[in-house]
Amino acid sequence: MPGMISITGKIGQEPKVRETNGGKVASLRVGCRVGYGERACTLWWDVDVWGKPAEWASQMQKGEHVTVMGELTGREHEGKTYYGIRASSVTQHERQDARQSGGKPEPMKHSNNGF
Repeated sequence: MPGMISITGKIGQEPKVRETNGGKVASLRVGCRVGYGERACTLWWDVDVWGKPAEWASQMQKGEHVTVMGELTGREHEGKTYYGIRASSVTQHERQDARQSGGKPEPMKHSNNGF
């Protein structure tokens, strides 16, 4: 059984979309803050969103707050191991400006399971 993971963080760069034999895939970089004080750092995750949700994910912007759930993936390159996530769902959280204006929009959730 593959390892499942859930992370919450901010998108670090504009999503990249490409076509493959398996359909569209959107690639996101999501940064998660860990630790505190002088030991605080950001862990960066490569996230792939496949199929119809890739179209939605491609419209996300740098700095948006998201929660990603999916399968933990790994690859080796020049003796180093790199980890990523094959997303099964991505939840986009409300924007700061919506909270300041008094609005209460629902978070947007898109799942590969529903398409």
